[in-house]
Amino acid sequence: MRIRYEASTLTDIQQAITSCQGALQSWAQTPVNDRCEILLRAARLLEDQSTGWSMRLRDANRYETDISDFWSQAQIDEAPGSIKSLVGFAGRALEPEIVRLPEATVHITREPFGICLAMPAWNAVHALTMRSIITPLLAGNTVLLKTSETTPYTQYLWATLLHEAGVPKAALNVIHIAPKDAPVLVEALISDKRIRHVNFTGSTRVGSIIASLAGRYLKPTLMELGGKAPVIILPDADLEIAASHIIFGAFMNAGQLCMSTERIIVQASQYDALVDAFRAAWKGLGRGRTRALYSKTSADRINGLLDAALAQGAISLLDDSENALTTKTTASSQSGPGTVIPPTLLGRVTREMKIFREETFAPVAVVIVVADKGRREEELITEMVDLANDSDYGLTAAVWGRDVKQALAVAERIEAGAVHLNKPTNADPPNVPHGGWKSSGWGRFNGVEGLRSFTQSRSIEIPYHDSHPMPLHMFGL
Repeated sequence: MRIRYEASTLTDIQQAITSCQGALQSWAQTPVNDRCEILLRAARLLEDQSTGWSMRLRDANRYETDISDFWSQAQIDEAPGSIKSLVGFAGRALEPEIVRLPEATVHITREPFGICLAMPAWNAVHALTMRSIITPLLAGNTVLLKTSETTPYTQYLWATLLHEAGVPKAALNVIHIAPKDAPVLVEALISDKRIRHVNFTGSTRVGSIIASLAGRYLKPTLMELGGKAPVIILPDADLEIAASHIIFGAFMNAGQLCMSTERIIVQASQYDALVDAFRAAWKGLGRGRTRALYSKTSADRINGLLDAALAQGAISLLDDSENALTTKTTASSQSGPGTVIPPTLLGRVTREMKIFREETFAPVAVVIVVADKGRREEELITEMVDLANDSDYGLTAAVWGRDVKQALAVAERIEAGAVHLNKPTNADPPNVPHGGWKSSGWGRFNGVEGLRSFTQSRSIEIPYHDSHPMPLHMFGL
């Protein structure tokens, strides 16, 4: 497979915006049920293996990244269910509301913004692209999809799938921007008065740039950014089960998920047993190929964090010779310029270390131990929660414990958009609002709240009785 794309120019971008603008009125006035049926047709195209769509999307993702077929196919397989979930509550989420006041009735409607600029990330390309374009389309917006420079073909195919399902081509346009042109052209996009909303999924660093531009031009945004997901191990947790879920949460997709588990907080008396559980789970795994990170720059940054932590007293907890920390990073034969970071679990990490705070976006997790000798359980848990919240990020978290009531009480104290009890940190069900706190972003994808994020309300007040002249003299006029 050999694919070449020409980077979009300013003229191309303006033409794409004009195309979206031309389709806006017709698409916005298309009944919600009709928009739902088009999206359900897309779901059926994915489910029907004879169409070849599932294979085309997986093969495109394989060609463009080092992501495993398992991870790619899992997203594709889940997509029809996510679409059906979104369609299932669309009527309820978008239906008008009536509020009765003493002197009037107010009709509240949900209206589309207009043209929505969608900028999804590459690392979970199917899930992220789908939600970033399908949700605003269902709400009645037209969409301009700016692809990631890493996965332009895969994202282009998602738009093509929707076109085949019945979304008008003018209602969903695609542009590809070269990295060298991004500073100028992204500002040109956001500054255009016809662009009314921006959704971005990616790093906090880039997100802050996008948010700054959007703020300058007063554009509403939905931002899902980085994470540093903590896991709290309560005294009654099942360590064997927790260990397997944490390994999945930390190392899935080479840790290149904003929801990846990065910090594990445990009391001192459980530390050795937890480490044993990690090692047992790790040794039970088959030796699949270690996946590459998306760039050598990223791998070099992670190696710097690891070297600094080791120099400050951290230790490697995974002793498997093939996957030990001492394994040097090597170029991946299937990832172009990417490099490999072996799955790494560090112990004896403290909050003074840079790796405690900085998102790795790699298969790296650290264990932080809380002293428990002679301490009351409430005092111990308070310190655990404090460590979990001692972060600029707040996307997801997890709490492990057999006593669900206690685990729930702890979860309610964690500063994160989603907290999972006795499950991995990397989950975002399609019918549940998903998004971050603090530097992990704002706004929500998924669920009723996510769909309404792509609408603006209009209130129309209708008085019960005829109006009378306003007694202006009473107001000193």
